[in-house]
Amino acid sequence: MTQLVEARLMTAAISTILILLVIPVAGYLILLARKGFLYLLGMVFDGDTVWLIANRLTFPGVIHHECAHALFVVLTGAKIQDIELFHPQHDRLGSVSWYPRSVFPGAQSIQCTLVSVAPVVLGVLDFCLLYACLLPRCTQVWQTILVVYLMLSIFFHATMSSQDIRIAWKGLPVCALILMVFFFVTGLDMAAVLQHAVFPG
Repeated sequence: MTQLVEARLMTAAISTILILLVIPVAGYLILLARKGFLYLLGMVFDGDTVWLIANRLTFPGVIHHECAHALFVVLTGAKIQDIELFHPQHDRLGSVSWYPRSVFPGAQSIQCTLVSVAPVVLGVLDFCLLYACLLPRCTQVWQTILVVYLMLSIFFHATMSSQDIRIAWKGLPVCALILMVFFFVTGLDMAAVLQHAVFPG
């Protein structure tokens, strides 16, 4: 029995670490891809044009980013104070002002983390949904161009700002504990799930 509990604890710990690593790693890889793409554009266009493409022409991604924050604010019981879906100003393209609320024990920690990682989670999810469900249904060239444009716009803004990272850290210990308990109780092995997702069959 003791060995079984220890094995389950180890599986829960590994699963928790994987979940906590997957999101920031995904966000960082997207950031690297964005920088690489902009670097390639910089070899063809001048700096102003590259800036315009990165921060203006991909505005659907900015709107998606801010809506992701707002959705998780509402879902976790926090409160939105102000929202600007797309209002370019200096180095800021949009914003969601919100504050956590203690609707249940540990709620504020959960809100801080989930609201902060929302653009990465929903960005990757919606990118995959557009790729798997909508892109194959395109029958016209303009439809394909539009869907690819939306995919790239969402992808390039599915990252966490430095402020998002700072806020996410505040709730990380509580979220890690909740995940640990969840994986221990359910016995779900995320290592096996991810392995099956990456190497099916």
